[in-house]
Amino acid sequence: MFFIENGDLNKDHVDDIAFILQNNDSGSRVLGIAFGKKKRGYVLQEQDGGRFIAPKGNTDAFVDMSIQDGTLRVNFLLPGSHAYDNDDSFIFRFQNKRFELIGWERKLRSKKNDRVNEVTSVNFSTQTVIYEDRTKKSETRQKHFDYGRLKTLGNVVPGKFSLSYDKL
Repeated sequence: MFFIENGDLNKDHVDDIAFILQNNDSGSRVLGIAFGKKKRGYVLQEQDGGRFIAPKGNTDAFVDMSIQDGTLRVNFLLPGSHAYDNDDSFIFRFQNKRFELIGWERKLRSKKNDRVNEVTSVNFSTQTVIYEDRTKKSETRQKHFDYGRLKTLGNVVPGKFSLSYDKL
């Protein structure tokens, strides 16, 4: 077991678990989510096969995860350009019998001074995006957008997933 987090993900007032298993030989990782049963034990609800939790085989990208207010938040530190890294957070909620992506946040962080220069925050539930430029002249912009069917844990790949404020 590489990482484990407890909390209620399906609103039944029973603790569920999100966990990451790591193969000691290959280093490959798999994210699993199991719903707790009222009379002890768990039922596996979701397994990612390593595609989400170790994007492109990058096991260093995963930072941590948490369960809060019925949502699973998974945080990554992903390589960006030569001068910046991306702090990406993905927020999933169990709804419509699957884990749907309801939020995504990217912080563009300078490798030189560790300062966050830009923040893009997307709420897919309210279809709202907020963009904040923290460079010389701080600027915040917000707008609504149309987005089709919500992405799920099974079809989001950190490092490949990106949205631009100006293109929404």
